[in-house]
This record gives sequence, structure tokens and C-alpha cells, in this order.
Amino acid sequence: MIDFKGLFRPGILETRAYVPGKPICEVRRELGLGSVIKLASNENPEGPLPAVLEAIARAARELNRYPDSSAFRLTQALGAHLGVEPNELILGNGSNEVIDILIRALVSPGENVVFSEHSFIVYALTTKVHFECGRAVRLTDDDRHDLPAMAAAIDERTKLVIVCNPNNPTGTYNTHDEFLDFMRRVPPRVVVAVDEAYYEYVTATDYPQTLAMRSEFPNLISLRTFSKIHSLAGLRIGYGVGHPSLVDELHKTREPFNVNSLSQAAALACLENWHVVPERARRNERERERMSAQLAEIGFRVVPSQANFLLVRCDGNAGRLTTALLHKGVIVRPMNAFGLGEGALRISVGLPEENDRCLAALREILS
Repeated sequence: MIDFKGLFRPGILETRAYVPGKPICEVRRELGLGSVIKLASNENPEGPLPAVLEAIARAARELNRYPDSSAFRLTQALGAHLGVEPNELILGNGSNEVIDILIRALVSPGENVVFSEHSFIVYALTTKVHFECGRAVRLTDDDRHDLPAMAAAIDERTKLVIVCNPNNPTGTYNTHDEFLDFMRRVPPRVVVAVDEAYYEYVTATDYPQTLAMRSEFPNLISLRTFSKIHSLAGLRIGYGVGHPSLVDELHKTREPFNVNSLSQAAALACLENWHVVPERARRNERERERMSAQLAEIGFRVVPSQANFLLVRCDGNAGRLTTALLHKGVIVRPMNAFGLGEGALRISVGLPEENDRCLAALREILS
């Protein structure tokens, strides 16, 4: 038998494949349950708008054709919406792909990428695969990015810094003043990617508006997505907004036709119906705060969040609680893969009735 392991780089062999939250169908099948809710993957429980579904249906009639690789109509509309030029935009198969493009395009063997420990797990996975180039910096005691420590971790071999704001899985954020001070400490030769996947959910008034900072910091690129508040997680479409000369080079490593035609049509429809976003954010905020208060009443320590999920500290019981909730038809995400061991769960904000079911199940388990 051939030992294929000998063919792979050490970074591949040492990397564990990404394990997503359990799908509803799998839990139904394994446990024989009829009704299951998923509060594990930070998805928008409201689902796509009718206008989005209609746009997808129209686009499906031309699935025999390749998509527009330049996504001309979408980049024009998105640029107009954001107040940027189309040549400042790069689209990806989710913002995950834009992160991967940045690392592939920028980092050579021996160079490094700085990011926060206990942040989005894809940073650690992707940098491990690409020449083991990751350099993780601990979060602060209040579960936020330690931006001064991240700036101090930059050396002459650093090519990229990734800041997740709000951070996944903690839901915490860094303020405008903190981020501005950080950017002024970063050498202009180092690219800073701000992962703002949960941007539209943020209600904090001192949250940094990074698009407005790019004139002062050409090395800054902002990453956002249609997966979260727009309910397009199943279609995988995200984007980056950066300096034209940076974006032009990134396009060289982008796969042809990386954003399919259904995703492009759906994202266009989302832009045309942007008026629904503020109310979706308000509904999320109401449920997020209600869940946070009730989880605290149950006895958990809940980290303040600006996203559509909550990090719940559970004193070493994450595995037990996850399993017990599964048997009650409630899927949540234990945080051991994010380096938090048995100490925490991440619970997405669902519909009111889903949140009520999760809270009732936890009360029953703990009683």
C-alpha cells in the first residue's frame, strides 16, 4: 500500500480538517428526532427574502452557462452601494476565500501572518496549510483583540495581520480609537485585513468604520459577507474592499468563476432590498439581549456580544451540555475547536420560539 502521507507538507499533516456545526438532518437521523433547531453556525434564522428567491429562480434558467467571472453587474451595484469604485472590490466564495487569497498571494515560506488566538478558526487552519505561517496572539482578559500586543508581534517577516471585528467566537469588538491607534502602529508594508462578517449586526456607536479609513491607510482591506444578515450562507458569497493596486494583484490568485451565477443574482437582489437590513439587525439585538439576560439568570457567564451569537461560559461542562441539548433537538457549538476546551459554548441567536426552546432545554438539563 502506498503511504500518501509522505507526499504532503508538514503543515498539511499537522492540520485537522474544519469541522462545521452538525446539520439538522444528521441529528434527526442519528437520534431519531422529529423536530430539531440549529443554533450552532451563526446563520440568519429568518431565511432569504422572497425577492432573493425569485432572483435565484430566474438565474437558474441559465445554469448551462458559466457565470460572469468579473461579476460586472454585482461589482457595479456593490461599489455604488458602498461608495467605492468597482476596482476596489474582490468577490469570493464566501469571505473565507478572500482570506485564503490574501494568504496565498502575500505569504512566502518563512514569512508570517498575525491574528488573535480564540478567533475565527479558519485563520489558524489556513496559515497552518500555507507554510505554517500563523502567529497567534492571546486575547485580552475581557475576550477582545489585544491590538497593542498584535502590533508588537509584527516583525520584518510579517506580511498580513487579520483582525476579526466583531470577533468570532466571542462577539466582542474593538473601538474606533483602539483600531485607529493600532493602524498607526502597523508598518505600511504590512496588509491589515479586517474580517467584518458581522458588520451589519453591530449597534455600538464607537465601532470603527474601516471603509472611511482607507484613504489614510492604503494597506487596509475590509472583508464582509452576504452569508450572515442577508441569509445567503448556503450560496457562499463575500467580498473585500481594498486599494486598487492591492486588489489588482489579488485577482491574479482568484479562481476563475469563483462566485457562481446564483450567488451573484442573489447578492444583487439583497442590495436592491437593503432597506430590510436595519430591522433585521434590531430584531437580532432584541433577541440577543433577551437571551443574554436569561442565560445569566440560569447561572452562565455570557460575554457581551455585537454579533448574532453569544459565547456562554459553562465551567467545563461544554461537552455534557452540548450532548444533552442534542438529545432535546437543540444544536449548539462547543468551543473546544476554538481552543476554549470544555469551558464555553457558542449559541447563535435564533427566532424567538427557537431561543425559548433552547433556554427551556437548558433549564431542564440543569435542574
